[in-house]
Amino acid sequence: MYQVLAVMFILIALGMFLRGAKIFPPETAPLLNRFVLYLTFPCLIFRSLQPAHLSSELWKIPPLAYALISLVFLASYFLSSRLLHLKDETSVSLAMGAAFGNTAFLGYPFISALLGEKGLPPAIFFDQMGNFLSTYTVGVLFCVYAQAKRLSARSLLEIIKLPPFLAFLLAIITNGLAIPSFLWETINRLADATVPLTMVAIGMSLSASHLFRNWKLLLSTSLIKLVALPLLFLLCTKFVSFNPLYQKVMIIQAATPTLMTSYTLSSIYNLDSEFSSSVIFFTTFLSLLTLPLWGSFLHL
Repeated sequence: MYQVLAVMFILIALGMFLRGAKIFPPETAPLLNRFVLYLTFPCLIFRSLQPAHLSSELWKIPPLAYALISLVFLASYFLSSRLLHLKDETSVSLAMGAAFGNTAFLGYPFISALLGEKGLPPAIFFDQMGNFLSTYTVGVLFCVYAQAKRLSARSLLEIIKLPPFLAFLLAIITNGLAIPSFLWETINRLADATVPLTMVAIGMSLSASHLFRNWKLLLSTSLIKLVALPLLFLLCTKFVSFNPLYQKVMIIQAATPTLMTSYTLSSIYNLDSEFSSSVIFFTTFLSLLTLPLWGSFLHL
């Protein structure tokens, strides 16, 4: 797990260096994000779900995961926009930072290290059908609203036509079917590029002064993401009959730092991408402490 986090910070630092050295033009980071959203991330989604064994018990995970993640997103948005009177652009970026977790890039390897291969199927269901669906329904809906200042049928069309969502549907439809080796190798190559490209783009957009200026807001968002959300899952899974393994996986997935794609969405929809990149950095840094603590608490 620490090796995964170390790699992420090295890639962020590389992006910061490239920004400081002005090797690439300022529009490079948004272009990288668009490339990830429309090409490499859909490949990662498809690769994760298409070969997974979909047992009946796994289908109990998505409804609870989707509901709680969406609830935290909505609560964070209304708290920041109504009580703190932040701009919609910042409120949506904050809500994504508080609710949507890095359940694939960090969640998969951490759960695999703690629980072995048996922990991956529930981790994938939580990620793809809970975290991912909430991101690309509730999250995108509010991204469109913050940009256009209204909700319409077009908002729903934005969700349906997103390549990651289409990749998810395709993976469900073709689940378990044989994929030609040359095509699967192409998908693997593109999927593997998602993490480095996204982290470098984050580093290229990261501002140290912004981190210092908004540390109270960043700390509050981080506490919601790394402490409050997994606590909510811990409480709710006590009242729903879950396999103990699935319960542990859901809590660990909920405790992962902010989803990197939240920065991609903030950039594409002209939201507060600077805050998004900062909260990703902040929560990822704090997770060096909080994730092992959650693992210890769950006796993993």
